[in-house]
Amino acid sequence: MTGFQCISTALYPGNGEPVAIEVDTLDHAAGVAHLCKGFDIDPEDWPDGYGISNEIVTLSTHQGTHIDAPLHYAPGMSDIAAAPIENFMGQAVIFTERSSTGHEVDIDMADYLRKLDAYAGQAKAVFFITGAYERYGETSYFTDFKGVPARYVSTALDRGYTLIGTDAFSLDPPFAVMSKAFVESRDQADLWPAHVLGRTRPYYQIERLCDLKDFETAELVEFIALPVKLHCGAAWTRAIARILK
Repeated sequence: MTGFQCISTALYPGNGEPVAIEVDTLDHAAGVAHLCKGFDIDPEDWPDGYGISNEIVTLSTHQGTHIDAPLHYAPGMSDIAAAPIENFMGQAVIFTERSSTGHEVDIDMADYLRKLDAYAGQAKAVFFITGAYERYGETSYFTDFKGVPARYVSTALDRGYTLIGTDAFSLDPPFAVMSKAFVESRDQADLWPAHVLGRTRPYYQIERLCDLKDFETAELVEFIALPVKLHCGAAWTRAIARILK
């Protein structure tokens, strides 16, 4: 595969998201009636007798494939509209980890460092493939997945990487898992560690990458994942990528 391929999820009502997606559609027949209001034009005057459609969509900025900005991690930090676009196009190092059990990615640190160091200064993103993308739309996709330990994130940030990606529902483990760990330990470090890291070391996350079968054996990809320009803590993206190595 040499061309670009879409690696984003599709958004649609009934896809299992914790916050339901709603789409209110103004179809072509209703659209032409709306456009004729206040003008001396009848629906039959329009080509083919119908006008143009429209949709009003209600959803969270964290649904589907999206990018989190520092504002998502703490108040007063920069939003996604302020993010320099060079963070969202370039090269990404791929780590595929489907073998471990539990709710955290487990990569040999020596191997992780070797690959990060090999592309430091060349690549700006690190993408983790856990296999979660295969279950997008299923209930388990939203409740049973592997998070990326904060130590992997901080190690990448140390080497100049600015965007950390995952095919899972979140970069951190499932909330039920983190909550149970906290109840047992009473240690705040168990709650959203990868996200909280962004409070002191601002970086960007791209979550819910999809359709990654062709990329699982790759080492380096070229990607483009420009976020919608919203003054919010996150925004949706149509991410694409192609294999370089």
